[in-house]
Amino acid sequence: MTDGLLDNIIELEKRIQAEVTAEQTRAEEWQVRELATLLSECADARTIEEARCQGLLAEQEEQLKGEGTALEEAASAWCQRLLALNDKVLHDVLKRHLAAILPGGDYDHPHGQS
Repeated sequence: MTDGLLDNIIELEKRIQAEVTAEQTRAEEWQVRELATLLSECADARTIEEARCQGLLAEQEEQLKGEGTALEEAASAWCQRLLALNDKVLHDVLKRHLAAILPGGDYDHPHGQS
């Protein structure tokens, strides 16, 4: 009877060990499937985020191009106004600036020679 009990215990232990091994195999397979799913989801999320960032970048580029065009047009208009100034106006402006920065007011020479 002792031998039969020992055989039963050994057989039960073998079955338990086989179940543990099978469960470990199932767990490893589940881990592989889950990892593949997570990697796929991560790749999908990255693709979506890259597309979103590219869209935002394109929008920003268009906005900056528009601002650049507006600045270029404003600068061109300013240059056209400057080109339209006549010599008399330019001389008057130059005299005012020179009078402000040169010592002695309207005199060109500090020793009184004109």
